[in-house]
Amino acid sequence: MLMKSLTFCLSCGIIARTLKTAAVVVFSLCAAHASARTLPIEKTDYDALPVNVKALHMDYDRTGNFVTATGNVEIAQGTRILSADYIKINLTTKGTEARGNVVLKEGDDTLYCNSFNINLDTQLGEVHNARLFIKQQNFHISGEEVTRQGLNKYIMQQGTITTCDGENPVWRIDAGKIDVTVEGYARVYNSTFRLKGFPVLYLPYAIFPVKTKRASGFLFPEVGHSDREGAKFNNSYFWAISDNSDATVWLDLATKKGLGTGLEYRFKLREGSWGKFYGYFANEESRYFDHEYRDERDREKERGYVNFEGEHYFSPDFYAKAMVSYITDREFYGDYAGKVRRSKGEVNKSDIKKREMDESFVFFNKNWEFYNLLANFNFYKNLMHRDPYTLQRAPQMVFSGTKRPLAGTPLFYQLETRYDYLWREEGIRGHRLDVFPKLSLPVNYRGWLKFNPEIGVKGITYLDLRHKDKNYDEEGLFPSIEAELSTTLLRIFDVDKGRIKKLKHAVEPGLLYEYVPENDQSDFPYFDIPDRFYKRHSFGYYLKSRFTALLFDHTGELHEREIGYINVGQVFNISRPKGGIYLQGDPDEDFSDVFAEVRINIFPTTYVKIKASYNPYEHNLRYYNAYVNWSSGRGEFLKLEYRYGRDWFETVDFEGKFKLTNSLYAFFDATYDNLEDKDLDTEFGFDYAAQCWGSIFSIETSRGTGGRSSDTSFNFTFYLKGFGETIY
Repeated sequence: MLMKSLTFCLSCGIIARTLKTAAVVVFSLCAAHASARTLPIEKTDYDALPVNVKALHMDYDRTGNFVTATGNVEIAQGTRILSADYIKINLTTKGTEARGNVVLKEGDDTLYCNSFNINLDTQLGEVHNARLFIKQQNFHISGEEVTRQGLNKYIMQQGTITTCDGENPVWRIDAGKIDVTVEGYARVYNSTFRLKGFPVLYLPYAIFPVKTKRASGFLFPEVGHSDREGAKFNNSYFWAISDNSDATVWLDLATKKGLGTGLEYRFKLREGSWGKFYGYFANEESRYFDHEYRDERDREKERGYVNFEGEHYFSPDFYAKAMVSYITDREFYGDYAGKVRRSKGEVNKSDIKKREMDESFVFFNKNWEFYNLLANFNFYKNLMHRDPYTLQRAPQMVFSGTKRPLAGTPLFYQLETRYDYLWREEGIRGHRLDVFPKLSLPVNYRGWLKFNPEIGVKGITYLDLRHKDKNYDEEGLFPSIEAELSTTLLRIFDVDKGRIKKLKHAVEPGLLYEYVPENDQSDFPYFDIPDRFYKRHSFGYYLKSRFTALLFDHTGELHEREIGYINVGQVFNISRPKGGIYLQGDPDEDFSDVFAEVRINIFPTTYVKIKASYNPYEHNLRYYNAYVNWSSGRGEFLKLEYRYGRDWFETVDFEGKFKLTNSLYAFFDATYDNLEDKDLDTEFGFDYAAQCWGSIFSIETSRGTGGRSSDTSFNFTFYLKGFGETIY
């Protein structure tokens, strides 16, 4: 018997609406999960697409009211395909009946059922013994009876929900009744949570968001135990306020420590304009507070942290950015490092604990073709001890320009003007205005030798200086001379092997000269350490070597990337320098340290950076820093940093995450102090991510610093995939 096939014209809209109605059922069931992520629904106008119907038999009744198709029926329109043993459509009442092996495919999503009856006009109907598979979230939903009771409202009897594959899934929720409202909620009655079919939790009533957009909901809690804090239960709630704003609220409970609460509010006005407010507050129990801190310092029982970050572009060349923080005491970062967040989420705990200064700023920036204006408000808090002499700049304004040719001459000029209001709790304060014009005469000899001498004079004026002990000079001129002689030697190699097409090697030797005459500043106010104000007369050299590759990326496009860099240099002091900071040697010696920097980025997964300074008199390293960052691109990474300062510090930081099996990852973060031969802080754990569920277990230890006692804590989180991180 031949398969009949034709394309409808008159009935095209009817069949299309049939498919649409069935598709609504699909996406209604699909949305019945708790996720804070978007579930995309295709917006294709299916009414405009032709409908192709295939069947072994196709009949019209004599009145022309019914169309009946039997035997391997398949109705296709766009990416929708409806198949069944039997389909009957009433062209008058718009009632549609499908029976026998009914399958509706919409892209990667599929609805299976024994039969359905749907009215195209009222869009009411029933689906019998339905099973739904949503590929994006790997969602499996089933119900013996699915009834449409109104616009976007459905009732499912004897339903199940899971994101696990197989006849006996690892977990599933069985419900006697599920009341679903699309873009609303699914209310589940008389439900049981099962593990491998075994009932572990009975829920007489539960509510899940049924959203195609972000959904509000409780995030999976974290439980744990700490020597210091006792048993811990950390819970949070995500609130999808609007399309461009949301919030997360935290409620943390520790049996010994007490209660902690947090709030993070995020908004986005338009591209490039966003803001984030975060605050965390804790009320520590008296017994905990009195027992755990060997030295209270400036702690109090009520402790908190507030942070705001954001940026706003008024135009492409005029914008404002801000990062403002407030902490109730200097030990907050050390005690609550895990609760601190920035614009990219949680920060590295080891880094936040080692912070010596807390900085807040708000600045406005305006760019022109050759000039720039910056207005900046800076505030600092010394975290090591109470320091009433900490300098604040509020405001600081800088007007600067790029080097520009001086009309009709080979000279170039550059101007930088700065205004600071310098304030501190105690000590001298006042206004400072400086103007720094520069003239240079760059020479390029036959394209290979460059010489750039530069002379500048910085003029400084202090206004309204306030200090009770001494009268200061309020203005001064500080001339300086700099010169640089350099060349670049290039060679390009045609490689054409693997991903590398060409390799460029550039060698850049150079000589540096600096002269700042003797300046008596004994009667000048002291605010900071501007190195250029102090006596300098030195001659130096450097040798740079750069390796750049022209290579193919994963899309086959060519791009250029630096794969290696080496810089070595040293300074000879013609006369002894006076004042300032010298990180590269002893100012009483003729020669500075030999300084070097190496960067290696041959492989896109690995980056290495090394900086060091070598003392030529004692023949040892004065300073050394090595950093290695490896990433597999599959969630695995390793960061290793070694920092060394002779007789000052020596620490090693490890951080990484590695895949042990297809489902199991191990992660760690540790800091070791070689100078004192002890661990500072460590964290290690396991992240198990199965096909439809996962859990995270970690152990943290911290050394008793900052007046704290040492501590070991255990943390555990369990989550179900497909529900994102959100449950109700």
